[in-house]
Amino acid sequence: MLFGAFWAVVGILLTEAWVGPLLRDRARPTAEQRLARVHGIVVDDYVEPRDPEALARAGVAGMIESLHDPYASYIGPEEMRNFREESDGTLVGIGAMLGPDGSVLFPLPGGPAEEAGLRPGDRIVAIDGAPTADWAQREILDTLRGGVGSVVTLDLVDTDEQPYTASIERARVPTVTVGDVRLVDAPTGIAHLHLRSFARSTVAEFDAALARLDAQGMRALVLDLRYNRGGQLGSAVEVASRLLQGGLVCTLRDRDGSGGRRLADPDASTHPDLPVVVLLNGWSASGSEVVAAALRDHGRAAVLGTRSYGKGIYQHVYEDSDGGFAIKFTAGYYVTPSGRVLEDHLERTQAGCIDPDVPVALAEGQAAAVQSWLGRNPIPDRWFAEVAARYPELAAEQPPADRQLDAAVALLHAALDV
Repeated sequence: MLFGAFWAVVGILLTEAWVGPLLRDRARPTAEQRLARVHGIVVDDYVEPRDPEALARAGVAGMIESLHDPYASYIGPEEMRNFREESDGTLVGIGAMLGPDGSVLFPLPGGPAEEAGLRPGDRIVAIDGAPTADWAQREILDTLRGGVGSVVTLDLVDTDEQPYTASIERARVPTVTVGDVRLVDAPTGIAHLHLRSFARSTVAEFDAALARLDAQGMRALVLDLRYNRGGQLGSAVEVASRLLQGGLVCTLRDRDGSGGRRLADPDASTHPDLPVVVLLNGWSASGSEVVAAALRDHGRAAVLGTRSYGKGIYQHVYEDSDGGFAIKFTAGYYVTPSGRVLEDHLERTQAGCIDPDVPVALAEGQAAAVQSWLGRNPIPDRWFAEVAARYPELAAEQPPADRQLDAAVALLHAALDV
């Protein structure tokens, strides 16, 4: 009995010394439990009723803000449509470019507006029965957007002043991520192709643009990534794949020092020997820096212009479909094939940015004109004649003086030995 009592006492002491603190620690509320408890208290006891969902979203927004991450963001319900459209490279609407007065500049090829018979110069006078005479362009554009499959009814007047009505089913319409595409030096076959961003639609647009330039006799390319702030890494890797013969495009480095590698697909290589000059400026960021660095590190391109922005990070994006919000925050860094970290803002001790092989700057006035030109929506070939007849000033627009583009062409002259 004494022996049993002894071990009972030892058991009690062990429980008090070891098991007791362990159980007490497990009984303490976790961070998630504390947040839930505070949320419940505020919902139940605040002097004025508050929407529980709105309070939860505010808590999420505060959490993201506390990271002090210049790239992190909380995307609320009211911003979700724009967020999805930017990510996908599509918007939901009727597929038409409009002028300031609500007139149709041109329908996008294959879009709902074209299928409904809209043509350049037609004027929208009412949307779903509401007259638009006093509406600003932004109000008209916002009203034309909506859910996929929803129908909007337009009252229009054509170029012969004949009224007609069109009921159009809204659909996903690709945004234009490939901008200026042309031969800038036809005798030598030097082409210019501007990429505005990297979205899901970009690769198909890029392939189509290259095919068009090939048909015109392209022998060298100025790949213009000025004002390209990035987008989807997968799209950037696929663009690089067209100009490489396989190989490393970039490495992803997370907080554990790993994250994976992104390789160019050798089967997607279409122009592995095409001489290329890449244009960058201070607005070139993220995916555009990844592409430029990969092409340079593999000896496929020279970089010309000014120092890039230095956004060398990739993000974790979480979309809460039930809560109607999304969050983005930095998950790791992009590292070039040569081992350079591109980020220059989140961690100041790193090198960051891409310095051009050939530094060429633009004067302030010329830079503004170039940016405006690169931001314009090119007129589709099938509508050019009608646009030129209706809006001759639009069709007659010419590219501005561009010292950086001229320097890139001169560099390619040397590469082609012409």
